[in-house]
Amino acid sequence: MESIKSKKLNFLNGLNICLLFAVITSGFYYLKSMDDLVNKNFELQSLKEKATLLEEDNKNYEVLKNDLESYENMNARIEELKMVKVTGIKYISLGDDSLAKK
Repeated sequence: MESIKSKKLNFLNGLNICLLFAVITSGFYYLKSMDDLVNKNFELQSLKEKATLLEEDNKNYEVLKNDLESYENMNARIEELKMVKVTGIKYISLGDDSLAKK
């Protein structure tokens, strides 16, 4: 009877050690998973903030582009160039001999 009880006790001790090892291992795995999750959450939050800033910059550039392309702004820039309106065009005629022939 003693050997059966000691074998049973040894088996239970071994089982307890295996269960303790499994609990500790799963605890470390859980902590590692939570750490990864928290790090990814911080990274995601940072990327969302960058996306918001880029959207604001994009809106500002759209407003600036629309302002630069406006008719009034273009007319003002054209007047600053002080260009002269073309009144007549004269073409230079070199004759038929000036072209390369085969």
